[in-house]
Amino acid sequence: MKVYAPNAYPRESTEFVFVEVAIDNVLVTSGVELAVTQGQGRPLIWNAATAYDGGIGLWMTGFAVGSYKIWARVTASPEFAVDECGYFSVT
Repeated sequence: MKVYAPNAYPRESTEFVFVEVAIDNVLVTSGVELAVTQGQGRPLIWNAATAYDGGIGLWMTGFAVGSYKIWARVTASPEFAVDECGYFSVT
């Protein structure tokens, strides 16, 4: 699974963060859940990825100053693939 997320946002921003998820070089847009953790935390709460402007991702708003990690989980029964998407910081 290949994933990508950008890396820095001002805390006053409301922006959509696109997350590209590909399995065997094929983009996956359904069955994808995302989670955001702070520091080295592991994901506990998963939410369906939001579709926007032809892609999937999450809205970046309301985060406190700090460093975060985006995770993706793809459900392709019987498998549940989980991977780190990347880091971002809120300034």
